[in-house]
Amino acid sequence: MKLRFNVIYGGIKSNIVLSTFLVILLSFGLIGGCSKSGGNSGQSGINIRFTNVTVQAGLDYVHGFLFGGPATEAQLISGGVAAGDYDNDGWVDLYVVRGTTGANLLFRNLGNGSFQEVGQSAGLALSGTIGSGPTFADFSGDGFLDLFIGGVFPTKVSFFLNNGDGTFSNITDAVLETAVLSNNTFSAAFGDYDMDGDLDLFMTHWGSGTVKINGSSEHLWRNNGDTTFADVSIASGIASTYQGEPDFTFSPNFADINNDGYPDILLAGDFVTSQVFINQKNGTFVNTTDSNVITDENGMGAGVGDYDNDGDLDWFVSSIYDPNMVAEANWGISGNRLYRNNGDGTFDDVTVAAGVEHGFWGWGSCFSDFNNDGNLDLLHVNGFGFVEDGLAAEFFADPTRLFISNGNGTFTERALELGLDDTGQGRGIVCFDYDKDGDIDIFITNNNQSPKLFRNDGGNTNNFLSIKLNGLSPNREGVGSRVTITVNNQNQMRELRVGSNFVSQNPVRAHFGLGNAELVNLVQVDWADGETTVLQNVSSNQFLEIDHPNL
Repeated sequence: MKLRFNVIYGGIKSNIVLSTFLVILLSFGLIGGCSKSGGNSGQSGINIRFTNVTVQAGLDYVHGFLFGGPATEAQLISGGVAAGDYDNDGWVDLYVVRGTTGANLLFRNLGNGSFQEVGQSAGLALSGTIGSGPTFADFSGDGFLDLFIGGVFPTKVSFFLNNGDGTFSNITDAVLETAVLSNNTFSAAFGDYDMDGDLDLFMTHWGSGTVKINGSSEHLWRNNGDTTFADVSIASGIASTYQGEPDFTFSPNFADINNDGYPDILLAGDFVTSQVFINQKNGTFVNTTDSNVITDENGMGAGVGDYDNDGDLDWFVSSIYDPNMVAEANWGISGNRLYRNNGDGTFDDVTVAAGVEHGFWGWGSCFSDFNNDGNLDLLHVNGFGFVEDGLAAEFFADPTRLFISNGNGTFTERALELGLDDTGQGRGIVCFDYDKDGDIDIFITNNNQSPKLFRNDGGNTNNFLSIKLNGLSPNREGVGSRVTITVNNQNQMRELRVGSNFVSQNPVRAHFGLGNAELVNLVQVDWADGETTVLQNVSSNQFLEIDHPNL
């Protein structure tokens, strides 16, 4: 086993490969470090500032539609971005869909704060399509990220195989055993629900009509291990929830919410249809949704993370908060929901106590530690309505919401104060360290508008640790594995997922804020296949890669 380090000190980066001998020294604590007084307490959110660097970074494109704008509600909702290192050079790249105004774009991260558009040469410049929810995932298991692209009617789903040389091949016609008949496919998530080593697929189909009795909902697709997928929505029990019911599903996430080692499914859905499906470890799921707790009226985006650092995954669902408390049309008014995990896969609604209900018309969401203080913060974008739509006019210029954790289970909204000045028609978001300076930046895709890239300036005042896993084939990114760190007797946990924020994803990497701590006492990787890696006394401020024990 080897560890690979990319260390940042004063802006100087150095790459180090540690042999098994040094791993042993680390594991037994024979190589240590020092920590600042105060443990992992760090600087507050006031010390960070977000700077709009969209144009400088080369991301100045426009999402839109020919002939004046989106013609349907589904088009108005669509869009998004995939985020991942498709060329394996260590930097996160972006793939964006553009509506019908122009070809989709692949932005290769150059590692100098800017991106180069290479969609045409990579074979990904789809044009004339209404794409939605693009997702990078290594569903072929060869160590290179492949690409899934959803679509809004009349556009169907697409699959592209990464050739490993910077190009992709369109393999759509050969991937699915049966065609997707649903009109719309908004978002996707990948995870190994059957624990056979490869990544399975979950799709969402808001606005696609009523699911036929005894018919498939076309949500869950099992990877056959040969880059093909079989529809198992009926066999898995997922489709039973939707028999004779309209499909309003939006944001899916595979997440082990009951800590049994098997990925469950958290599914944000519109019109009070968010669902919790528990994995039965035999290829089937049981719907355990508690309607007295899961009460979001218009579930749209989702964030999954352990915001209270108690070792289990909590769930945030963005929804609609109507400022005048009057529903001018068929939407709810009560706002977002934060569901705190009780540790057994059941939840408590702690939204009001946490202070995160007021989000306007929410969409893409994520948990991330933006100020590196050791507590996950919460971000989501907003906006809805046609310009000429008087009923929804109050939501057309909704501001982005950034809830900074107070470290006690509550949050304070501070977006505008910290420079996150965005009132666009936000849909997808990526929370990622695009410039690898040790803090989390934000990329926002807007519907029928230009995107925005906000650079985090000051988050790296506090220390950090970023961890990438190198797993066994076919799960080369270690999806479903958990990384837990201990700093001064306080734990933080991240589960590596290919999930959906809403029509968007974060890269598969575990970022930890450390506050003032210069030493991580313990790093434990619980691999998805049951293996465990333990390291002790790991220095802060580095990008660390950990190989599976059997590599």
